Amino acid sequence: MAWKGLVKQAQRYLDKVQNPYPAAERLLYHFASAEDLARWKVFTDRVYGGQSTAQLSLSSNTCNGTATASFHGDISLDIDDETEGKRMQRSGFAGIRTEEMEGQYMDVEGYDALAFRMRGDGRKYIANLRTANWIVGEENSHDVWQAFLLARKGAWQEIILPLDRFLLTHKGRLVETRSEMNPHRIVSLGISLAAGGSDAEKTGPFCLELEWIKAMRARS
Repeated sequence: MAWKGLVKQAQRYLDKVQNPYPAAERLLYHFASAEDLARWKVFTDRVYGGQSTAQLSLSSNTCNGTATASFHGDISLDIDDETEGKRMQRSGFAGIRTEEMEGQYMDVEGYDALAFRMRGDGRKYIANLRTANWIVGEENSHDVWQAFLLARKGAWQEIILPLDRFLLTHKGRLVETRSEMNPHRIVSLGISLAAGGSDAEKTGPFCLELEWIKAMRARS
């Protein structure tokens, strides 16, 4: 309802007045329990007739015993028999994204970067942010802000992505017009992987381990 939105805006204004400078970092998502993982949805090209598989499950950080999650599976360019011969526009991809709740947003206003504690497998992953679209409505928007998420193979790292590195795309294509992200109305956050031409983006098994995602003020 409209009045709920006005109340939230008023609360944000009061918070800014009382705390004009947010903390240097804020934890957004942890990957330490089944409840944490329940906030995420796994998707693959199977909805289009593809054969890629993926799952998000709890694992263990062998470095310090901290609970973490493993996003793993198999990327394939194959299609099922029913789709064979039909035109397929998208195949060979998998990903995870936060569950969307009507009227609820991830607010990172006051921060200039996202940080990912992760251990990669040498592949090139993509971080995705979808913001509320006032024109067509949140549920119908295909606008996604994307940035490459790169990590060395086999080592736990903290990967910092400045928000101004995210580029606006529409149905996978770059939007040429200059746009500015709305940092306090982020509908969902996701991480995806797609097969490509390089060795780092080939088909086959993949595994990305995650410990947490934070919002940060990386610049002084």
